[in-house]
Amino acid sequence: MKTILVSRAVAKPGWWIFGMVMLAAAWWGQPLVDSGHFENHFFGVFWYSMIALGLIFWGLPGEQFTDGTILERRTMLLGLLPLWRKSEPVSAFERVELTQEPNVFGKDSVWLSLIKSEDGETTRRFVFAYFPASQRGIAKAQQMAGDLSQISGLPFAQAASEV
Repeated sequence: MKTILVSRAVAKPGWWIFGMVMLAAAWWGQPLVDSGHFENHFFGVFWYSMIALGLIFWGLPGEQFTDGTILERRTMLLGLLPLWRKSEPVSAFERVELTQEPNVFGKDSVWLSLIKSEDGETTRRFVFAYFPASQRGIAKAQQMAGDLSQISGLPFAQAASEV
């Protein structure tokens, strides 16, 4: 039996919270459409066009998948139906790496990537997942990096933190 590893946006609480916030914002904007003032209708069209744009991005989450031989990035309709796929062989990479990147606002990010380098220079990168750089996020990232390394057969290398 083959082991697979999947990183899904719909598995993260932020995806669900964003969807609920969009629904609440749509409900909150009803008075703009129901009003008798022309100005409110203008703002209502703007309001709902921004909500529609947000829902388009929300409704097309991404996921990464591997079975140890291929890496696949998919864009899914509501996390259920694949709309777009891009595949690459795992053999095109040489290691699994965790990289911490400082953010201007909020916590730093930890990126789980598969790397190909030549002469010490990274030439290809496939980002498999990202996590906030909290204790829990780093623990999850290290666990997934170990799983990805085991499934893919590539060595796991912890990169130095970038400053």
